[in-house]
Amino acid sequence: MSEKKHFQKTPLTLTVHAGKKFAYCDCGHAESFPSCDGSHRTHGGKPLKFTLEETKEVTLCRCGDSADKPYCDGSHLRR
Repeated sequence: MSEKKHFQKTPLTLTVHAGKKFAYCDCGHAESFPSCDGSHRTHGGKPLKFTLEETKEVTLCRCGDSADKPYCDGSHLRR
């Protein structure tokens, strides 16, 4: 698998709205990262899909190493 070009060393905090389906890019190649755009079809992997029951702010992993993906667990601090 090639380098995950859109992964970064900092997490991303954003608001995810209740009931909205979200597909987190786990391959690291989506131009719309952290949202999946289908790039995994070429690079391998599959998106992590989730839906929240309430609107809230979440912190998503952008380094690719979190054990709690799609959420940040601080792994970027240990790189």
